[in-house]
Amino acid sequence: MAENPWERTEFIERAKFGRCYILRISPGSNLIERIRALAALKDCRRAAILSGIGAIGNVTLRNLKGGAEMPVNKDKVADTTFAGPFEMMSLEGNLIPMTGKPVIHLHAVLGREDGTLVGGHLFDATVFTTVELVLAEIADSMVVKSRDESTGMAEMTIAE
Repeated sequence: MAENPWERTEFIERAKFGRCYILRISPGSNLIERIRALAALKDCRRAAILSGIGAIGNVTLRNLKGGAEMPVNKDKVADTTFAGPFEMMSLEGNLIPMTGKPVIHLHAVLGREDGTLVGGHLFDATVFTTVELVLAEIADSMVVKSRDESTGMAEMTIAE
């Protein structure tokens, strides 16, 4: 009998997309704070960033260091700051509550002037020209973030 690939998954939760927002963020704005403000304004507790394009600068990317082992802690990640500006080729992520506050988890692929790319966990960024986002609320979900001892990270789980 073939192995069920979902048996190794901690959980599967059926959810659906609720309200969808199209957002333009102005130059000089902190990207993550503007997403947080939209979520608060619209009382959106869980969401998926479906699409993000534009130009950003003052970027901090967080990536795992080579050879890192679990559990992950601050000594096993590297924060790298770039002035930019960069073309945002791709932005995706989610917004999930942890202890009542939204955790915004974003990953980005950024284009440099010479066409090379840099990417990773987008920890901070300032909008350069504009950022256009499509964000969809996740409805009928009990997913929250909590610290996972095996990974050392804030991971999604089902609220009890």
